[in-house]
Amino acid sequence: TAREHQVNCEIEALIAACKRGPSPIVLVTNEGGMGIVPENRLARHFRDIAGRVNQKLAQAADDVWLVVSGIGVKIK
Repeated sequence: TAREHQVNCEIEALIAACKRGPSPIVLVTNEGGMGIVPENRLARHFRDIAGRVNQKLAQAADDVWLVVSGIGVKIK
């Protein structure tokens, strides 16, 4: 969709800016795909886009951590 394309452009710009910066960058996102599937179509669409955004960010990152109940698990 046009909205997802716009989000993708913003994420690509964010990734490029993070790579250009002289200091390490820490991004914190929520994991929306491990819960129930929303009944509302718009909410499902948001969850799906957020999941794809997290995938792009994780792919570009040097390290990826999942934190559950305050315990970090290194993913990448």
